[in-house]
Amino acid sequence: MKKYGTLILGLLLSISFASAVMAAEPSSIYADQIDYDFRNGQAVAKGNVLIKREGGTATSKDADYNTNTGNGKLTGSVVAVKEDSKVTCQTMNIAEKGDHITAIGNAVLKKADKTLRSSQVEYYAKREFAETVGDWAQLSLDDGSTLDSAYLNYNMKDGMAMGRGNVRIVSPPRKLTARGDQAFYDTKADDGTIKLIGHATATQDGDTVSGNTLTLKGTGNQKDQVAIADGNVKLVYVPKPEPKKPVVEPYYSIVGDSPVPEETYKQGNWPGETIKIGETALA
Repeated sequence: MKKYGTLILGLLLSISFASAVMAAEPSSIYADQIDYDFRNGQAVAKGNVLIKREGGTATSKDADYNTNTGNGKLTGSVVAVKEDSKVTCQTMNIAEKGDHITAIGNAVLKKADKTLRSSQVEYYAKREFAETVGDWAQLSLDDGSTLDSAYLNYNMKDGMAMGRGNVRIVSPPRKLTARGDQAFYDTKADDGTIKLIGHATATQDGDTVSGNTLTLKGTGNQKDQVAIADGNVKLVYVPKPEPKKPVVEPYYSIVGDSPVPEETYKQGNWPGETIKIGETALA
């Protein structure tokens, strides 16, 4: 069955009604063109697709979606939003009644002030848990700080992230860079705590500390930061130059003379004859 233009409204009402009868949590779907099977709730939508379910929305170019189960596939400029979470990608597979989302193709998952990026992201809505698939991943903060690694997972409930493989941390606001084989980032403990394991090193303001393991506390604070190293510890400290003392200008000076000159020019006769300081100038 195909419906176009204004006739879509009638179909949408039928879909919502059928979903309400057949499923506890109905879905609504809008598009330029929809083929819908009332027997099983399967919809094939094309053009400007909008899906609404459980307080969330998803938009895409096309969709093959089941309004009863909430499972399906969205393709083309996919954007899904629910509460403070947002997912963008090229293709999105939805399974387990909407609980398991696979975002493929420049996948970006943002929640609050943190953003997870990878070629593919697996997201489990009930657990608020995400993990990446592929050989690159990045977790970034709104202040410009980033954690890059080959693999990364993030538990949004407890604020714990784990990166593995060529881990690199860059925090421009804190003038901090760090590396390691593996990283555990607790975004809540001690205002942000990062534990680096394996070939761990961190540099801040020219000072470098390294060890088998390295714990950075207070990474969310630009002032109160602490580094704790363990195993083959090395510390390189770069002395900071002392601040330059302000140059005090002499109260009285003449170009080319010492700060206290022996001679000066006669009053009203500059440039002209000079007179030794202390003598009386004759008219």
